[in-house]
Amino acid sequence: MLKYSGDARHWSTFSPQHKEYRPLPNPPPPNSPYHKHGALIARLELLDALICFTYSIWITDYSKDACITGSWQTAEAFLNWTRNKWTAENASSEREKAFLGLIFMIEAFIHTRMFVFATKQSADREMDQLMDQARALVENISAPPTSASGTPLTVTQSTPPMLPSPASIVATSSANSTPTSRPSDTISVTGDTSASIAPARPTPNPAARSREQLFRLGRPPPSVANSVSVEISAAFTHTLRTLTKDVMWASHCMRQSQARLTLRTLSDHFPTTFTRIIHSSLSHNQEYEPDIEDEEGELFWPGAPSTGEGLGWVCLVGKAMIKEFGREIGYLGYDGVVPKPEPSSSSRPPAQRR
Repeated sequence: MLKYSGDARHWSTFSPQHKEYRPLPNPPPPNSPYHKHGALIARLELLDALICFTYSIWITDYSKDACITGSWQTAEAFLNWTRNKWTAENASSEREKAFLGLIFMIEAFIHTRMFVFATKQSADREMDQLMDQARALVENISAPPTSASGTPLTVTQSTPPMLPSPASIVATSSANSTPTSRPSDTISVTGDTSASIAPARPTPNPAARSREQLFRLGRPPPSVANSVSVEISAAFTHTLRTLTKDVMWASHCMRQSQARLTLRTLSDHFPTTFTRIIHSSLSHNQEYEPDIEDEEGELFWPGAPSTGEGLGWVCLVGKAMIKEFGREIGYLGYDGVVPKPEPSSSSRPPAQRR
């Protein structure tokens, strides 16, 4: 009813010369709030309907401890329609901008919920399998060559040739020959000869090199991983693209929401809702406790959507904001909707014969 009423009231706010103008069968009196604030009330009815629709899907999810993606996808068109109506008005007041922030928050929480549950239910498991395949391929290429016996082949450095000892040099000299240097010079030469022997370089350990090239999360992959490929199905490619799209859109929506709706905004323009949040004893996992139509009970600020939960709190806070704002402009919710016309007798299906 709220959605139909919001659409009908929206079309009736156009000028009679506008091609999309559609008059109401029973328009409100000129002095009534529904006439003075017709366009704003039409948007409130659409947002109210969106919150009720979202909350009903969340209730089904909560009762089954699941995320029924097909149900959330049915809300996408209505969500876009409602957001576009609030965006088109280009509201100048911070209060009305807060409602647009609320719509973006609903959208961010929906997409994050679908992403988190899809990852937990299937994508994470399939990615583990692909990671295992990739690790085996990379480490097989990175492993050092082995001999026929299975031991790693190593290249050892050849032993440098031994230098002749000073004693052998002295023995081959003539005993009667005149020494050409002082004894102290002989000692000096001997010392220099021993010092000129270069130390052998350490032999690389293939096992250590293999450990350095392990393919695992938390560290950059080795360069050889660029030449290794694993095969994934078209269906899983579709799943991954859906997940990345959900993440990117949720991030965009949350940034838009945070620019328009904050606790400071609630404190300034929705003080009753703000008080119900900051003085609450409820926790994040007690979304089932409040009645969505209650105007005095405790609430909980939903925070960030990264857990995949909290959508119930978003709906509860949003409903409280609509009720608090609606009291000031005379918004009556279901009691003020434009009634949906009954189907004509010609369009009704023929009654079955008994």
